[in-house]
Amino acid sequence: MRNEEIERSASDLLHSVGVLKTPIPLHRIATFLKAEIHQQTFEDMVSGVLLIRGDERHIMVNKAHHPNRQRFTIAHELGHLVLHHNSGDRLFIDTHLRAYQRRGSAASGVYEEPGSTTTPAEEKEANQFASALLMPRELLLSKTVGREFWDELDVAALAAEFGVSEQAMTIRLRQLDVLDSIF
Repeated sequence: MRNEEIERSASDLLHSVGVLKTPIPLHRIATFLKAEIHQQTFEDMVSGVLLIRGDERHIMVNKAHHPNRQRFTIAHELGHLVLHHNSGDRLFIDTHLRAYQRRGSAASGVYEEPGSTTTPAEEKEANQFASALLMPRELLLSKTVGREFWDELDVAALAAEFGVSEQAMTIRLRQLDVLDSIF
């Protein structure tokens, strides 16, 4: 999928649910999509799981992870649900490596391992969806008006308002050309 399509999918979902305030209420969105969110004990490398079985949709998130990371993981799993689930049963298991991998190709070794449930393209798309869902373009751009971004404090304040990590906020601001790459 193209970035614009992913942005539009996230925006359409937010508008359908009637959510246009920060922080984005992920439980409300999950309920709209008929998905249940569960906090689970996983080994540290597992961020989250999306299990689709019949009409059941379960998002399981690692309860030991920081709340901001949990929010990104939930949004990432919602991305898989919206973008990658057509029909039938499916299991998405997102490890720290897969969910946060910034580069890689279809030949990346981790995706060829037994039990791999996604492709690099699906992971990248789910990450883009998560960013667009948690930090919607229009809403985020409206919050950047009047900010000069001379230091990390502006990024930290925005990250806190949106309930995301400073790293996620920095990446999103760069995607939207608010920050240049030298910040």
